[in-house]
Amino acid sequence: MRIGRVTREMTDTSRDNPFNQDGSKRRFMISMYYPADHEQDFTHELMYPELFHPGEDVALAFFRNIGADISYLSSLKTNVFHNVSASKQGAFPVIVFSPAFGIERDMYWFTISNLVANGFIVVTVGATYDSVFTVFHDGESIEQSKTLADLEGTDMNGWESLLEIRVDDVRYILHKLPEINEKDLALRGEFDLQRLALIGHSLGGAAVYRIAQTESNIKACILLDPSLHLLGSFTTSLSIPFLLLRQNSSTYEMLMEDGWNAAVAHETMVGQSKLASVLSGYKSFMKIHGANHVTFSDAPIHFNEPEIAEKHHIINELTAAFFKQFVCGQFGEYSNTIGQRTGCSQIDHAGHAIPND
Repeated sequence: MRIGRVTREMTDTSRDNPFNQDGSKRRFMISMYYPADHEQDFTHELMYPELFHPGEDVALAFFRNIGADISYLSSLKTNVFHNVSASKQGAFPVIVFSPAFGIERDMYWFTISNLVANGFIVVTVGATYDSVFTVFHDGESIEQSKTLADLEGTDMNGWESLLEIRVDDVRYILHKLPEINEKDLALRGEFDLQRLALIGHSLGGAAVYRIAQTESNIKACILLDPSLHLLGSFTTSLSIPFLLLRQNSSTYEMLMEDGWNAAVAHETMVGQSKLASVLSGYKSFMKIHGANHVTFSDAPIHFNEPEIAEKHHIINELTAAFFKQFVCGQFGEYSNTIGQRTGCSQIDHAGHAIPND
């Protein structure tokens, strides 16, 4: 399936810019990926760096700076096309995606493209000043704030403040979706807002959990190795389905072997245990064998890492099957998938593996 992509600039006039006390309002970018109309002419399939339009040059500079495999990325076809017509096959369920701290909103192509191929529209929510870069339609480019880049992992107040901004950004988009569906010429009538889901990675995963506590129209949520130490209080039972996907290091001992701060590692495991207790609906906790924290993003693709394709394939199978079952009502889709899948295993609230039946 060919994939369309449009970008939109969002300004929340009810909030001041939290990073620049100049009287401006909170401003960020979103991308919307959707099944494209297969009957139209497709003139230019995007190569990977072009996914970051209107910031292709900024993205390439970033990739060079981190030592990414530029030759590989520049030859990597994405099956994505800018500003093409959407499919006329009816409204599609919508997934809102909140990225990890520092990771640009479109650096999840591996899983975004798979979700669209499985019949979903994906809306990725940018995080200006938090992301490594943000480029607006007028060409303004904003790099990650040095204050945020230097934020210590143990600075809980700093992370809490940043998380609150993420929550407000995503909630703003959720409340804007009906207006986009009614007025945006590119995607008018394409959203099935009765089938709405959330997915988030790391800090974005913590944001997804908090939003699910207050938004009653969410059908299902997926947390990709979320910041479990930032989930906050667990006072309200949540009955909607949740999938938690963890990296290979999913116990306190393994995190300590990876060099984590002891207090953060402890709170991470406490958070996982509390998450298990507060989720009263269907819940599935899985770990991906051999995965690390950035496996859930495109970061390994940037360096053309060997064997990443298999890990990404597993993540794609699980996420698509979960949303198909719990957002689209395809009974047994996820249950059957985990029963057949190798390369991942169920984990209990403490991070211990549970043998697959």
